[in-house]
Amino acid sequence: MSAFQTNANIWSEIYNAGQNNLSYPNENLVRYFHYLFANKKPDNLKLLDYGFGSGSNLMHLTKIGFDVYGLEVSSAAIEMTLGKMGPEFDTEKLLLLDDSLDLRFPGNFFDVIVAWQVLYYNSFDSLLDVLGRLSALLKPGGIFIGTMARNEDYSIVNSDAISKYERISNGKLGNQKGSRIISVSGEEDIKFIFKVFQNLEIGYFETKLKDIVGSHWIIYGEK
Repeated sequence: MSAFQTNANIWSEIYNAGQNNLSYPNENLVRYFHYLFANKKPDNLKLLDYGFGSGSNLMHLTKIGFDVYGLEVSSAAIEMTLGKMGPEFDTEKLLLLDDSLDLRFPGNFFDVIVAWQVLYYNSFDSLLDVLGRLSALLKPGGIFIGTMARNEDYSIVNSDAISKYERISNGKLGNQKGSRIISVSGEEDIKFIFKVFQNLEIGYFETKLKDIVGSHWIIYGEK
């Protein structure tokens, strides 16, 4: 079974069980988008949320003015999100992603693509494939914003290495046992993996509570 299908099955089970149903957007995403668009209203800019999960970030991005679209591996997550978006939302804007990795939108279509806390659930080869496909969906001059887990993150700490970049969750995270994860050791890895984008800027954000550390690279790029 491919890394994509393994992860898709695990996350489908999580959403089918009603888990990970967040009711609020990621605080760091809110701050970063406010910073990027403080002097430019995102009125009707087309935005793709790749791997939107329970839809909390997507709802926020809608509220601040983006024309949002989404791709998800879980039909339960899509139904969960549509229930939050309301009956006026166009259901055709949220599409199911299968293991063909056909992103199902025309090239040069989006002004912004965001992939928040999702890309590292991949094999190395499929990650490179996805990034190439996402780049093709961006308009010239379009913006990409993504995150990757840092080695300090609990998802990486609670996994076992199987190659230079690839790991398998060891079960200490409970419902994510067996998921395939990408680990990157520093900015040089980021620059190599995300070379499909131009004008890269790399930062990170981190939270810690007792022995639980959430730590992620944030990557900005342009087409």
